[in-house]
Amino acid sequence: MRKRQSLVSVVMPVYNAGQFLAESIESILNQTYKNFEFLIIDDASNDNSREIIKRYQKKHSNIILLQNKRRLGISETVKKVISKTKGEFIARMDADDVAVSDRLEKQVKYLSRHHETVAVGGQCLIIDKDSRITGKKIFPTDFSDIYRYIFRFIPVQQPTLMIAAQRLPKNFEYYRDGMNTAEEVELIFKLFKYGKVENLPDVVLCYRIHQHNSSLINIRQTFFLTLVARLRAIFQYGYKPDWQGLVITFIQAVAVLLMPTKLTLFLYKIFRKLNFVRYHNSSLSQLTFNSSVQL
Repeated sequence: MRKRQSLVSVVMPVYNAGQFLAESIESILNQTYKNFEFLIIDDASNDNSREIIKRYQKKHSNIILLQNKRRLGISETVKKVISKTKGEFIARMDADDVAVSDRLEKQVKYLSRHHETVAVGGQCLIIDKDSRITGKKIFPTDFSDIYRYIFRFIPVQQPTLMIAAQRLPKNFEYYRDGMNTAEEVELIFKLFKYGKVENLPDVVLCYRIHQHNSSLINIRQTFFLTLVARLRAIFQYGYKPDWQGLVITFIQAVAVLLMPTKLTLFLYKIFRKLNFVRYHNSSLSQLTFNSSVQL
């Protein structure tokens, strides 16, 4: 008898994502791994996001729509939706990104074989507002590198994460309120206490860069909250950074506090581009996506 597939809970927070939402939803519905519930929570959007979700919900019984009466922000919103999940594994997904069709299958397989791992991410292609591929984000795969580098840069892209929920305490607090735009940093530090956090070498997500990315709207706040998360990691979660990580964090903090916001954003974008492997004249159609889902 064939073993039943483990249930995956895909959680997607949505706020005014109507421009990209259908493409993102379809990329989950078209996964090669089929045993999943798809929890989408609308954080009081004022565009057509909720109408788009409802159209898909009518045709796909595994979509569960939740609605905030007022905007709560990403940390509180995701914490709310995670409390409703039933899956052995929880996969994060953002409403403007596109999942590669075998993302869930590869991550479930990895977590099922590596019981010391509590969460796994993967590599990302970068796409623009028109879904053109513009580059690639390369992340470390080994836990030792991820552990060391988190005091220098963010070594895991949050919307690629799949978490083995049953390997965490029942009262595990995934997100802390007020940590919007840096919530994933503190989450990774918390996960370190219970096992390894790793990345697949495979591309699992197309990460969209556009002018409304939450981390870019207030970059000074993003850097400040990242610093707060790193300090909490030392004093609350038992994280032990090396001296290079401490120096780099100090330099980042001083630079962000002293530089004008526009200059900070400019330098951030330059640094980000230096870490991309460029792809020219590429599009999502060149990847293994199944676009058979119809409204």
